[in-house]
Amino acid sequence: MAWKVFATAPDQLIGESWCGLVEAAGIRCQLQPGDVVGFMGVSIFPVRLMVQSEDVESAQAILENLVGEDEQPTTTTDETR
Repeated sequence: MAWKVFATAPDQLIGESWCGLVEAAGIRCQLQPGDVVGFMGVSIFPVRLMVQSEDVESAQAILENLVGEDEQPTTTTDETR
């Protein structure tokens, strides 16, 4: 099983919140490791969210349904990375 990027959050705190929403629905989620700079504290830069490849569509649907319209994530496809 491969991890795949399915969305981009505007910063690490929002990314972790969105991962929490996805995980609450039973889907494993993580931030892309290279996006988070731990030694400097919380990243203020955009971070990518990842799930197993078979869960991409479900994870995107969860965020679309649970995140406010003005906070919608940037969806990521293979063509946009």
